[in-house]
Amino acid sequence: MESHSNVDYDVIVIGAGWSGLLACKNMLEENLSVLVLEKRDKLGGIWCYTDDPSTVTVMKRTHCTSSSCTTEMSDFPMPTEIGDFPHHKDILEYLHAYCVKFDLYDHIRLNSGVEQTEKVDGVWRVRTDNGTTLKSTSLVVCSGYFTKADWSYKEKHLSNFTGVVEHSGSYKGPVMEHNGKRVLVVGGGEMASDIITYWHEDVKPASLHWCIPRGQHFFRNYSKILPWKKPQALDKASSFILRSLAPHKKGKPGMAWVCRWTTSGSLIAYQGHGIPQFRNNARFFRSFVNKNANALDLIEDGIVVPKGKMSCCTGNTIEYEDGSIEEYDVVILCTGFSTEFSFLPEQIRNKEFSERFKFLFDADDPSLAFVGFARPIVGSIPTIAESQSRMAARLFSGRIQLPNPDQRHQIMVDDADFYQDYFKATSRRIDTLVEMGGYLEHLAQMTGTYPDYWSLFKQNPRDGLAAMLAPYHGCVNLLNDPEHREMALATLRRHKTGTISWIQLSWIILGRLLWVDATLDALGTVKYKMQTSKTWKAVKDYKVISFLNNMWTYPKKCLFDRTTRFDLNGPVSEN
Repeated sequence: MESHSNVDYDVIVIGAGWSGLLACKNMLEENLSVLVLEKRDKLGGIWCYTDDPSTVTVMKRTHCTSSSCTTEMSDFPMPTEIGDFPHHKDILEYLHAYCVKFDLYDHIRLNSGVEQTEKVDGVWRVRTDNGTTLKSTSLVVCSGYFTKADWSYKEKHLSNFTGVVEHSGSYKGPVMEHNGKRVLVVGGGEMASDIITYWHEDVKPASLHWCIPRGQHFFRNYSKILPWKKPQALDKASSFILRSLAPHKKGKPGMAWVCRWTTSGSLIAYQGHGIPQFRNNARFFRSFVNKNANALDLIEDGIVVPKGKMSCCTGNTIEYEDGSIEEYDVVILCTGFSTEFSFLPEQIRNKEFSERFKFLFDADDPSLAFVGFARPIVGSIPTIAESQSRMAARLFSGRIQLPNPDQRHQIMVDDADFYQDYFKATSRRIDTLVEMGGYLEHLAQMTGTYPDYWSLFKQNPRDGLAAMLAPYHGCVNLLNDPEHREMALATLRRHKTGTISWIQLSWIILGRLLWVDATLDALGTVKYKMQTSKTWKAVKDYKVISFLNNMWTYPKKCLFDRTTRFDLNGPVSEN
């Protein structure tokens, strides 16, 4: 990109969270001068916990719900001692260690919130809240997705509710004042799963109901596939070979039945749960997936009551579309957040993300990039943010070029049409949702880092197989670089251990050939129709039906692992 002699920096990055640090490091790798502006007095973004309820951060007990394999930086592995699903304190230490490793601290300015930005004569002018104005050629926004609590559900459905309505964005841990109260949690994301779990374990409400109005798909992120196997991070089933045999875009044919089993212990548990109140019309892998499915066990145990769409609300009484009526004292909204770019020029801040090239660059002015806002169906934002940062850095340094404006526009139209069809059965509340594998492949192809597995295999068959059989990891984008190849292969081999075998690959191929998933989908539909029929509701409590149900679920009781969980209270390294 064109450089200017009257600028302070080549690039200014707004936000020193995980994405901002990735952006900073990649800009430095391209020999660009960069400054990161952070409004808080510490770096880390939402991973830098504070008790202040006005600042959105993780809760005290929060762990990653994606494994270290899918979150760690491509060239900076997480310490093995913090486990597959690190606590937020360990994540923050990891980010600080990353800053030390790549000398990022000197490029970060804390207590420097951004009030206004504008572009004048090809130069970005950035005004901070301490009165300083800085100039740069390019601007990267990493202010984060979790900036403003979304209260729209309250406005639409709970305006007449006379009890307490709170948003989870201000929570730092269990709210003991809810003890003995009738509590309703609204939302199907991982924050909702955490609250359901923590409130049951610590708060002890009089009743605990869980409402997911739009339905939800679930995965369990850590479990034993069979009782004699070791527990493993289940999001590691993402290797190049697996993605080729069971493409995510096609609903993981041959593997979907494994996902159902490891999530709920049932091969016909549609959408990972088999709960009619939580069902929607989205096909497998065509909507956001909640990877915190352990909370579903509380429904199976009769502790938590599942609820679907609301029809009306009066006083502290809520009526649902299935005709049930319930009274509540407290409603907790886990309805997500909305992004806010008040510091950007008005004509830019109001654009939809679909109007940004690859959810990354402003279509009209690619000197403006947005890193860390694309969200995967399954996977992690940091992995996407690293690829986005690499692409932005290479563009700003002139190492790569984007397609011309007409071509960019056509690609944006094609992308919008693809995702509109791909997610047509969802609410599209998350307007930056992507199928991570395909999205990252596109970025890698445009940056010239897409791994050449075949050439690697021809050079060294063992290395090629290791790369193709290992779980997806950001370091695959370093395989083409001789300087980083051995480090990348070592990382891939470490994460491959215990994740896949040729027998398992054979089962997946056999499952595809026999149309196992299509058959189980049909049986799942039959199950749903039975669950929602008046006849079933009338007879389901009969002793003979209970006996048959116990017989049907006997294999699950013997073989399904619902007890293994990573420790929610550790391991945590000391500060």
